[in-house]
Amino acid sequence: MKLDRLRFGPAGYPIDSPKERAFSYLKEIGLDGMEYQAVRSIPRRESTLLWIRREASKNDIALSLHAPYAINLASESDEKRKASVLRLIRAAKAAHKMGAKHVTFHTGYYGSMGREEALKVAIKELSEVAKEVGDLGLEVDLGPETTGKRSQIGSLEDVIRMAQEVDLVVPTVDFAHIHVRDGGVLRGKADYERVIQELEDGLGTLDGLVIHFTEVEPTKSGFGERMHHEIGSGYGPDFRPLAEIMAEVRPKWLVVSESPLLERDALKMREMFLEAVASLSHRFP
Repeated sequence: MKLDRLRFGPAGYPIDSPKERAFSYLKEIGLDGMEYQAVRSIPRRESTLLWIRREASKNDIALSLHAPYAINLASESDEKRKASVLRLIRAAKAAHKMGAKHVTFHTGYYGSMGREEALKVAIKELSEVAKEVGDLGLEVDLGPETTGKRSQIGSLEDVIRMAQEVDLVVPTVDFAHIHVRDGGVLRGKADYERVIQELEDGLGTLDGLVIHFTEVEPTKSGFGERMHHEIGSGYGPDFRPLAEIMAEVRPKWLVVSESPLLERDALKMREMFLEAVASLSHRFP
């Protein structure tokens, strides 16, 4: 996703504004991004898509789109894989029309195939999606998301490999999912640095990524996602170490708040980033 700077916004329309004023409201409060939630259904009405495009552009809001959850590119059913491919292409068409430059999606499940075979199948289907998106001239990235359950395709290694093997693929990096997938691994700055270095090594750049962030409650086992929580809830991961790295590196990211408090926590994260920038400037004037 081509971005001019680091941007922040909510996953979905803001909670403190009517939908009709959503984009102007985000601009008023100091946010400059949003992820449109098409997780249940993909918008089709052209007037709606063009209204979103117009309002987002007018208010300098960078858009991504989250495709439906009902996608499994590694299903053992040919019919379900075909339906998933078509659904993802439809999401890309809607994203293009509304001006969103990135389509986030959950790739699917390993199932009985096991990791390696399931990943090969998913990459084959994703290649078909990418070819169609390219042939149609749709200006969108395809963003397989890092996922919070070990049964799902979506480890950091998985999404980097998809990006390396398929054109137009740029991963969506969900730090909460990375955290709980492996039992709470993001405990401090060094842990974030390890993830970011792996991304840079695998992708060749850090710019253009869509980043998801929230605090997350793990399952009783400690592995996997149970529930999203607001920033400051006491659950991990802590955003501040990531904010420090962002202040140092200045990546061109769209940081999306997936907290239940949406834009309120997007503002908190933006403030933490600005505090880290100020602290860095104070140490190295």
